[in-house]
Amino acid sequence: MTLPLYPTDEMVAAAWIGTIPDLSRDMTGEVLPPDVGADGTVAPWVGTGFVTVTLVGGNPDDSLPVQRPVVQVDVWTTDPGSNKPPWRMAHAIATAIVRATWDRNNIARALPITENGVTYPPAAVKNAYVTSAFRRMYDDASDYAHLQGDLALEWVTVNDRLA
Repeated sequence: MTLPLYPTDEMVAAAWIGTIPDLSRDMTGEVLPPDVGADGTVAPWVGTGFVTVTLVGGNPDDSLPVQRPVVQVDVWTTDPGSNKPPWRMAHAIATAIVRATWDRNNIARALPITENGVTYPPAAVKNAYVTSAFRRMYDDASDYAHLQGDLALEWVTVNDRLA
C-alpha cells in the first residue's frame, strides 16, 4: 500500500512566507541552516536572513479538508563576528510577514510545494493572521538577532477530493 503524499502545515507556512514580496523560498524552512558552508564560505542566508516555522497548535476542520494550524515563526539574522545583532533586518522581515497578513487581496494564492526533490500537491492559503506579536529572543549567540511570533493559517490542498 502506498499512501498519498500531502503537504504538512510547516511546508505550507514556509511556502506562504517564501512568496511574500522581498522574501524568497530560499529564506524559509523548518530548520535554521548553518551560517557557514562545508567549504568554509558564508552561507547565502546570512545576507538575507532566514525564517523557520514550527507547528505549535491549531485544529483541522472536523468536516472539511481545511487545515487551521498555528505556527511559531522565528526570524533569524546575523552579522558574523560583529557582536552586534542586526535587529533592524530581523524586524524588517517580521514586519513583511505581518503586513502580508493584512494584504487581503493577496493572501489567497496557490503555492507549489517541493521538498527534498519531492513535489507535493499544491496548497492554497485562504486566511492568515498573526496571533502573537514578534518579540526579541535573547538566548542566542551574540551576533544573532532572533525574533519569534505566531501565525495562524487556514489552508487547503488544491483540487482535493474526498471519497
